[in-house]
Amino acid sequence: MVSLTLKFIFMVIFLSSTLLLAHTGVKNEDVMKRMNLMKSMAENSKIIGKMLKKKIPFNLEQAKSSLIEISKLSRSTPLVFEKMAMDPKSESKMIIWEEFDNFRDLSNKLADDTFSAAKNLSDVDDLKPVLKTIALGCKGCHSRYRE
Repeated sequence: MVSLTLKFIFMVIFLSSTLLLAHTGVKNEDVMKRMNLMKSMAENSKIIGKMLKKKIPFNLEQAKSSLIEISKLSRSTPLVFEKMAMDPKSESKMIIWEEFDNFRDLSNKLADDTFSAAKNLSDVDDLKPVLKTIALGCKGCHSRYRE
C-alpha cells in the first residue's frame, strides 16, 4: 500500500507538470494569478517532499522557509478568488463562490497549520506529519472546489 505521503508527493509532481500546461493560453488575468499562486504552493510543497524522500538534503531553514511560504500563499488564496473569474483553462468550480466562507476557512486553516509546523520544525523526522497536514489541507479544497 502506498502511504499518504508518497501519494502526496506524486500528486505534487503531477500538479506541477499539469500546471505548466494549464497556464498555456490562459486569457483571464485573475485566473492566471490564481494559477501562479497554486504553482508556487506546489513548488514549495515539492521541496518538502524531496527532503522527505532524501532527494535533496534536509535543510531546516529551507524547510521552514517553504512552510512559511505555503502559509502565506494559503492565506492569500481567498484574496485571489474574491473576484469570480473564469477561463476555459480554469479548474475552479463555481461552488467556490457559493461557499466562499468555507473555502476561505479551509485555506486559512492550512495557513495556520503550516505556519505552526514551521515554528515547531526541528529535524527531518518532523517532515512526514507536516507533509500529511499539507496533503490533507490541499485535498480538503481540491476535492470540493477543483475540477
